[in-house]
Amino acid sequence: MITTSTRYQLVTRDLARTKALIEKDPATKREIEYYQANIKTIKTIEDFVKNDRIFKFAMKAYGLEDMAYAKGLFKKLLQEGVTNPLSMANKMSNPLYKEFAKAFDFKAKGAAATSEASASTDAVQKYVQISLEKKEGDQNQGVQLAMYFKRKASSVTTTMGLLADKALLKFVQTTFNIPQNASKADLDIQVRNLEKHITIKDLQDPKKVDKLIQRFNAMWDVTNPSMATAAPVLTLFDQSSPQQGFSVDLMMSIAKLRPGGF
Repeated sequence: MITTSTRYQLVTRDLARTKALIEKDPATKREIEYYQANIKTIKTIEDFVKNDRIFKFAMKAYGLEDMAYAKGLFKKLLQEGVTNPLSMANKMSNPLYKEFAKAFDFKAKGAAATSEASASTDAVQKYVQISLEKKEGDQNQGVQLAMYFKRKASSVTTTMGLLADKALLKFVQTTFNIPQNASKADLDIQVRNLEKHITIKDLQDPKKVDKLIQRFNAMWDVTNPSMATAAPVLTLFDQSSPQQGFSVDLMMSIAKLRPGGF
């Protein structure tokens, strides 16, 4: 069986070529072509949410695929925008919601929102990257975790940022052989424990990130000698799920409160 390190290197050595192969996949190609042909014709939030194919593409591109059913929530999110500090996007602890609201900023830009790069070319590039990661995850979840860490590491500026992201936390736990049960400890203890192993500022250094990935790849193969089922690890990448067990209805109810919230 090919090692995680070898597969990771094969995939990332010429990432542009690898992504080009993903884009040529018939199913992916159809979705990209449809999105590119139609996204700029959408001028309102209502039209955006109603077009199921476009909406699901955008949600997947911004890491929110598993929340595509919650159209009422995202309609409200987009209606409020990001300029008001009390808007839903700014109150949610999960940064993906704000990123999505900024990418499709109908509140500030109106009909021109879908002509912005964030809603057009950037969305397509993100969609291809996530499609690639998920494809690799079907064969080896370690490769998916390594690619995800590579993509997200520089955006993490606090230890809490690692704890808030299930996939990043799994990466760190695997890399440093930290028991999963450590996540049951009090939050301050978890923070101190992680800080014993990793320096957050190192995540801004591409060379140090690559070294962490090398160590992770080796540890993944040691701790996963036989390929486990994909489902338990796939849940790590569901960063879109409401945090702390909140239902969508509860999230929307809380979002109406001022000045509290997420």
